Amino acid sequence: MAQLSIRTRLILLLGALLLFLIASNSYLNHKLADNAAGMIRAADRLDVIEEANGAQIAFGEMRYWLTNLAVSMLALSERNATTARQQMENDLDGLALHRPRAVAQIRAELGRYEELARKAVDEYTHDRRVIGNSLLAQASLHSVAADQLLANIVAQLTHEAFAAREQAVHEARAAARISRIVLGAAILVGIFLTSLVLRSIVAPLQQLVVAMDGLNAGDLAVAIPRGGPDEIGAMARTLAAFRDTLEELHRTLAEFEALRAVGRAVGSTLDLQAVLELVIARAVEFSGAAAGVIYEYDEGRHEFHFRMSHGAETELAERLRARPLRFGEGAVGRAAISTTPMQIPDLREHGTIGVPGLIEQLDRLGYRSLLAAPLLHEQSILGGLIVFRREAGNFSGETIGLVEAFAVQSALAVRNAKLFEVQRRREADLRAAHEQLKAAQASLIQAEKMASLGQLTAGIAHEIKNPLNFVNNFAELSHELLDELKETLALLGYGTVEPNEELNEVMTTLDANLAKILEHGRRADGIVTSMLLHSRGGSGDRRNSNLNLLIDEALNLAFHGVRARDQGFNVALERDFDPDLEPIEIVPQDITRVFLNLFGNAFYAVSKRRREGDEAAYSPVVKVTTRGRGDEVEIRVRDNGIGMPLEVRDRAFTPFYTTKPTGEGTGLGLSISYDIVVQQHGGTITVDSREGEFTEFTIRLPCHPGAFASAPVETTGAAA
Repeated sequence: MAQLSIRTRLILLLGALLLFLIASNSYLNHKLADNAAGMIRAADRLDVIEEANGAQIAFGEMRYWLTNLAVSMLALSERNATTARQQMENDLDGLALHRPRAVAQIRAELGRYEELARKAVDEYTHDRRVIGNSLLAQASLHSVAADQLLANIVAQLTHEAFAAREQAVHEARAAARISRIVLGAAILVGIFLTSLVLRSIVAPLQQLVVAMDGLNAGDLAVAIPRGGPDEIGAMARTLAAFRDTLEELHRTLAEFEALRAVGRAVGSTLDLQAVLELVIARAVEFSGAAAGVIYEYDEGRHEFHFRMSHGAETELAERLRARPLRFGEGAVGRAAISTTPMQIPDLREHGTIGVPGLIEQLDRLGYRSLLAAPLLHEQSILGGLIVFRREAGNFSGETIGLVEAFAVQSALAVRNAKLFEVQRRREADLRAAHEQLKAAQASLIQAEKMASLGQLTAGIAHEIKNPLNFVNNFAELSHELLDELKETLALLGYGTVEPNEELNEVMTTLDANLAKILEHGRRADGIVTSMLLHSRGGSGDRRNSNLNLLIDEALNLAFHGVRARDQGFNVALERDFDPDLEPIEIVPQDITRVFLNLFGNAFYAVSKRRREGDEAAYSPVVKVTTRGRGDEVEIRVRDNGIGMPLEVRDRAFTPFYTTKPTGEGTGLGLSISYDIVVQQHGGTITVDSREGEFTEFTIRLPCHPGAFASAPVETTGAAA
């Protein structure tokens, strides 16, 4: 059915229905004709019965008039008998058509009857009544026989008439049933044939409608029915061609969009890695390849070096990375020479184009063909682009043109990246020169500041140091004299009796005053010494030092120093030193001072939290961590003490700024540490803290210090 046209299907459907109607009508007509024939036969039997009855009646009249003739001898009786005889003959003629044998017998009996009756009439005429009666008696026998024959004919015809009627009625009923059956069959056959034809037309049309709706919605993968030889098949083929055109258009638009995106990326970013990744991914996608590789050309060595891959196996990428291609070697080298794309349709028949070993590996990984395009910019070779396909055969001209277009974009990206690299190096050189100039300016300014501060400090130290020494020396001397006075008075007996209590009180007060004078004099001396140290530049020579060992010694020294002043002090010391840390070039004594300051501050913070806090489960911890970070070393000093608010962190490295009570800090420890780390060693020092939780100082020192410049203070962390 699907192989026929719609017009042919409709003609066949109508023809089948017409033939069925003709056949059913012919059959019904035949049945109706048979029924009519039966009715006619029944009517004929009735006519014959009527003739038989007429014959019986005429025979009866003839018998009557012949008998009357024999008795009365009237001419009227003879005429009536003759008329009855003639009527009977007419009726017998009609019966002879249906019962010729029985009619012949009737005629024979009638003839003998009439003969005997005529003889009886003659005998009665001659007045021989006895003979006449005897003849009439014999004639009556023949009359009865004829009458019986007529009765039999009537009975037979009546039976036949009833049978014909019953048969006609039966056939009429059968014809009615058959007509109903034929009508139902005609309806069913019509429905079946109509549904068959409609199904062969409507179902493909519905599929075509679904396909057209899908195409209108942009679904190019929608199923389109296979085209047959009919009109719907022609529509399906047209729709399939339209879909193929749409697919080609979408593919072309996608390629154009991909090229436009690559071009936009080349023009908008200098990230060569990102651009090349985009290029190789799109080249693999739109060429129908399984993997792709981009090479970068080293003009000095005349070699192609692997830059990146997309979709390639790890072992293949490693092989390509480890084996550069010489200029003119392999497909990419040949493409560079000819400045046109080069393809290998079948790697198993590569001839002399392929690279030995590499071709076998590609074949082992399932690749059968490749296409290489050179990266050209103004006839300069910048690299190569290769796509690998798992099917053997030539690449189409469209694919070659597309890969070549991607290669052009890659060349532009590489060219832009190289130009940017040259510009970046120039800017880096200028920036380095600028930084060196700034460093020199900062050094000169700092040197001038330090020189001025040194002069001021030296003057202050000169003016204060001598009077301060006198105060300290005479305070110590007065304290010693007071001790001697106490001993002398004790020997003389003073101070042991009640009247000398006033003297004892005066001496005790004097002793306490001298102690305070001595304490604050030493504190003032320490401040002056710190000022001198702060104003001084480098305090020693640089040398390679084991930083882990130096930090550990400073940590132990600071801890035992605190324990000497406070026997109840205790803290958990955690050391997380990098065992692979290499010695670095530093001024050991200055760096030691930095860590002594940091450890002292950490011990002060945890001790204060323990004293002032109400945390029963609080456990003081100070942790020191060292790590190698390439060209620099990182040291972290962390405590879980009182922490710092934001305003304190911002001023942590400011000279003479301190949050400790009077007499417990000078405010120069972190400032000196900052100068040592940043100014002298070219490193950085930062602080991160959260009030009530922790404080962490991070120091980074370069492994190979050069010319150092001042760096700003960095603080991180959130305020409590």
